[in-house]
This record gives sequence, C-alpha cells and structure tokens, in this order.
Amino acid sequence: MLKIILKNLWQRRRQNAWLFAELIIVTILTWVIVDPTVVGIYDVNTPLGYDADRIVRVTVSSYPEEADLYDPDYATAEAREEAYNALRAKADRLPMVEMSSYLSEGIDDYRTANYGLAIGDEAIDTVVGAIYAMGITPGERFFTLYGIESIDGSPTAEQLDNGLIGVNDVVITESVDRTYWPDRRGVKGKRFVSCGYNGDTIYTNVIAIIKDFRYHAATQTGAVGLFCDIYDYRSKRQVALTLRLADGVNADDYVRDYGDAIRSSLRTGNYYVSEIMSQRDQIRYIDANDGTTSRRNLHFFIAALFLINLIVGVTGCVWLQTGKRVSELGVLRSYGALKSHIMGMLMGETGVMAFIAFIIGDVIYLQYALKEGLSIGNENNAGYIRADSWIYNFGEHFVIISVIVLIIILICVAIGTYFPARHVSKIEPVDALHDE
Repeated sequence: MLKIILKNLWQRRRQNAWLFAELIIVTILTWVIVDPTVVGIYDVNTPLGYDADRIVRVTVSSYPEEADLYDPDYATAEAREEAYNALRAKADRLPMVEMSSYLSEGIDDYRTANYGLAIGDEAIDTVVGAIYAMGITPGERFFTLYGIESIDGSPTAEQLDNGLIGVNDVVITESVDRTYWPDRRGVKGKRFVSCGYNGDTIYTNVIAIIKDFRYHAATQTGAVGLFCDIYDYRSKRQVALTLRLADGVNADDYVRDYGDAIRSSLRTGNYYVSEIMSQRDQIRYIDANDGTTSRRNLHFFIAALFLINLIVGVTGCVWLQTGKRVSELGVLRSYGALKSHIMGMLMGETGVMAFIAFIIGDVIYLQYALKEGLSIGNENNAGYIRADSWIYNFGEHFVIISVIVLIIILICVAIGTYFPARHVSKIEPVDALHDE
C-alpha cells in the first residue's frame, strides 16, 4: 500500500502542489497558534503546591465614622483590640473550620511585596542573586494554614510556624535551592548577601527549604523566599482572615452554604465582613482582572477556529482532487478493489503528504524560533529565576510542540479526507466508467 501511495503522489505531484504548499503554511500557522495555547494549558494545570480547595478568604472591614452602624464606643484602641481578638476566636469556632489566621499578604494577593535579596561578593556558601520574597507574620501559621510542606531533612511546617523564622532569616523553595546551590543539600551555611540602606552588608540566612508552590496561579512554579515580616493589623481599617477548612470540605461549597452565617457570626464592634471568597475564586478573580483569563480564552478560541477552518479547507481540496479521479478509482473498483482499500489509499496519500509538508514547515519555523524564541507563557519571578520546566529548555520545548502540531495536522487531515474519500469509494464501477 505504501508503494502505491508514494507512486500516486509522485505521479500527481503537479495536481497536489497547491495542497502541499497549503499544508506547509498550515504547519507554520499551527505552530504560531498551538505553542502559546499549549503553554497556557500547562500553566493552568500545573499543581499549585498548596491546599487551595480548603482555603477561604474573609475580608473584614471597619465602618467609617459617617456610617449609620458605626459605634463610637468601639473606636478606642482597647475596644479595637478586644474586637480584633474576638474576631479570631469566632473564626476558629465557625463550623468545619480547622484553623484561622490573619495574613498580611495571602497567596495570589497582588499586595504581596517584591523584595530583592541581591548584590555583594562573599564566601562560597553566600550567593549573589535575587529572589521574589513574601513577608509572613510570625505566629500566623502560614505553612500549616496553606498545607505547604518542607523537604526531607528540613524543619517542618509546624516548626516554622512556631517561631523558628527570625529577623534576617529566609525560607526558600526547592527551585531557589536548585538554582543557587545545585550541588549542595541541606540548609547549613546557605545565606544571601545584600546591602542595607546605610551601606552595611546584610546577611540573610536560609533556615529551611520547602516544596515549590505557586505564589501566583499565573506563574509556572514557586521560586520564592519567605521572610519574617512584622505587621500590625489593628491599625488597619481592613484585615484579611484566612480560614483553613476541615479535610474533605470544599471551599466553594462552604462559601455558598455558610456565607450568610459567617457574615452574621463575625460581626464584632465596628468590624463587619465585606467579602468572602474561596481561594479558587480568588485565583479566578485575579486571573480575570489581570487579563490572564481573557488571553487564555482568546488563544483557545483562535485555535478552535483555526482547526475548524483547516478541516474545512482540507475537505474542499481533497473533494476537488477526488472528483477528478473518479474514473481512475472506478478502474480500481472494477479490478476488485474494496471500498476500504480506496479509502485507505486516499487517506494514506493525504497523510503522507501532510507528514512531508510538516517536516518542511517545522524546519522553516525552527529558523524563526532560533531567532525569536518560543512561547514561555507567564514567566516566573519577573526574570529573576526561571522555572525548572520544559518550557525553558529549547530542544525539549521544540520537540514537544512539534509532536503536538504533527498530531493535530494528521487528525485534521484525516477528518478532512474521510468524507470525500468515503463518498467516492461508494461509487459503483459502472457509474465511475460510464463516460469512458
């Protein structure tokens, strides 16, 4: 069968020239569309690295003085302190809540600050570099709350939550550790060096290494550090209570079923609940707000529209070609060729043609990729540390997307060829040859 297919393609090379050229162009266009789409899908489906399904964010605000419900009796520092403590106690008693915490900056929160640990030239165990760093408040059980795990041999999440992190200490993720200390295990002796405002050299000691997590859902991994940050919530008009739900309780369902009860229970002094949102909803909100969702949906829409047009285009071209070969196919049928043989031959011809066109188109796109690069999606850490991912390995990236592009083209060509091939294979020999 393969010999017949190759022979037919060579004999009909002039007739197939347009379809062949079209398939080369289609390969290049498919690369342009599929590359960012696949990277976007990978971004969305990369594990977050923490228990997002069990986290609920509760924003607690304070009535302004001009509000009808404002009570001046709760405006003193002592009253605010009492109300503040009562909020936390009430949150811990909410149904199906395992623990609660006041966090100055939660995961996936735009307010998370970007602190660089950088500059200097020190001993071998001290690195010069920069990391995205999040401030966490002592005593607020950040690691336990989000279910972030330490690597083997490093202090546990419980130990880190119990006051292990001090000033000038930092906890780093595995990605940071692999980047700066690829040949060393453990935390002993590892530190960063930076320059203080007055020009003094400041050393930041690595006290623990945790598993990667995505501090923002749009980023690809968690190359991040966490350091001690003293934050006085009671001076703020708005605080964030973060709830960790019991095992097996879904945060989206919990917000829907208990949202009104939470608002009623946490009304304390001049404090009231202004917003309740599951962590998943928080991710969806931020992705929508910064345009990540719309960009991703646009890629999906363009890809779907392109594939539909590709199938329709191939169907039209093959239908036109097969219409000119009715007599030839009638002769084959008169010599005993089965319908399945005719269909297999026609689909094999377009499949082989598509494969050869793909190779040529792939090589052409490779020249562009070598010059301009491949899609990297939402890059990690604004250029500080790149994720340990196939996305940044040019060879691996090119091979993976090439295979996907080839599969898509072959599937579309197979679908586009099937219907005209099926139609022409049903023509009886006597009908195909009646004009001969």
